[in-house]
Amino acid sequence: MKYEIKETTATKKKVEIEVSADDFNNYYNQALKEISADAEIPGFRKGKVPENMVENRVTKEGILSEAAEIAIRESWIEFLKESKEEAISQPQVEVIKIAKDNPLVFTAEFEILPQIKLPKLDSLKVEKKEVEVTDEEVEDAIKWIQQSRAKYSEKESGAEDGDLVEFTFSCLSIENDPEKQDRIVLGKGHYIEGLEDALRTMKRGEQKEFETPDPREKENKDKKIKISAKVDAVKKMELPEVNDEFVKGLGAFDTLEELKKDIREGVKKDKEVAELQKLREEAIKKLTEKVDMEIPQTLIKREQDFMLNNIKERCLSELKIPFEEYLKQVKKTEEEINKELEKTAEEKVKGFLVLHQIIKDEKIEATEEEITNKMEEMLNQYPNKEEIKKTMDEAQVRLYIEDELKREKAFELLGC
Repeated sequence: MKYEIKETTATKKKVEIEVSADDFNNYYNQALKEISADAEIPGFRKGKVPENMVENRVTKEGILSEAAEIAIRESWIEFLKESKEEAISQPQVEVIKIAKDNPLVFTAEFEILPQIKLPKLDSLKVEKKEVEVTDEEVEDAIKWIQQSRAKYSEKESGAEDGDLVEFTFSCLSIENDPEKQDRIVLGKGHYIEGLEDALRTMKRGEQKEFETPDPREKENKDKKIKISAKVDAVKKMELPEVNDEFVKGLGAFDTLEELKKDIREGVKKDKEVAELQKLREEAIKKLTEKVDMEIPQTLIKREQDFMLNNIKERCLSELKIPFEEYLKQVKKTEEEINKELEKTAEEKVKGFLVLHQIIKDEKIEATEEEITNKMEEMLNQYPNKEEIKKTMDEAQVRLYIEDELKREKAFELLGC
């Protein structure tokens, strides 16, 4: 196989590939065998028809077409291995020359990752902040634990702050809006403005309608929609006293101070992870602002599709409505939603390309030992570690871990 790159742009290449006459004849014979295996001719069992008879009955163009398909598929894989080209799209193929006992010549146009000229990495400055955990945050966490262990008793009187209220609601301003169930502790706030005010003093079985700002109308805050809410239960919440005895009941601590210390450490770790993520996003943003790049449309489209599918999944898992119903509620088409995602998708792709270029320029690698250790660390998080090892695709997992390790090393060069 011979190849020559004919045309090059920042994000596209076109290569001309020539398969030798001998190799193409081998592909021709392979195609003939495959066609013969499926051929059905009276007097012969399927798969037992002589190849010369099949060749006489099948059009020559049909065999050549099948041979070319096999040759192009295998030659493309060989080209990528030899050339080390980072193709990110399927090739657009055009056959230039095809005939038995002759070389096969075809062109393949494909998108590539662009080369990006990065500024000096040591010129990039991001300010790392030390995270702090306040006593109030620790107390809030303890209150959450306390509330999760609360006892509830049914109330016949009206709901008041501190009560747990279970209710069913729907939007009367949306046609066929399905009823949804929820529960809140009054006084803690709710994403539907005016809901808590409506529920206060209501008793079990009572129903009320109220108006709230339409979340679909971000420009017109005065536009309202009507919500219907029915109280299913009102329960008085009895909180346990938080002391050493309470803490022992949690199973992992002996004293309240031990619990507070563990909470403080946990909150600090969460904050450190969030701060690190924020720092990395800031570093990547600064880099993307300093470089000019042409972005492959294939990558933007791929990221848009991923984000759109994520919205569709969240509609079902979180909002409990089909995506089509969501579109009606936000008064938008799928095309409009997709268009809104384009800018975010472009920024994400820019970040990926910059990070990829750092890995490439700095020749960042992950050793087999590092990959194995990271995989073991990941598997050790699961109690059924051995079962997972049997069912997982180890090769794919190792590739994923390798990419993650390279990314981590790239961020380390950026100081985050």
